[in-house]
Amino acid sequence: MRSNRPKFVSGDQLKGTVEEIDACFKGCISYFGRYEYDANGGFVIHHIESSLFPNWEGTQKRFVEISDKRISVTTPPLTWGGKGVAIGAMAWERV
Repeated sequence: MRSNRPKFVSGDQLKGTVEEIDACFKGCISYFGRYEYDANGGFVIHHIESSLFPNWEGTQKRFVEISDKRISVTTPPLTWGGKGVAIGAMAWERV
């Protein structure tokens, strides 16, 4: 999630303004499900049961790099924002 998403003035998730809901949706990617890791291939397959973006439900492949203190995951190129493609990236770092 983007760290600068605005809070809803009403304090009620179901009573956000169109602008608040738009900013929230555009600042969040969320999904859950099982996954399989292929260490030799350097990728993980996500079996997405449900997602904030329903088009992602099903199977998604992500590329993985693992070091002593860091795990990085990237997407293949994705259509994003109507302006071409982007590659999503996230990293977890042991502190």
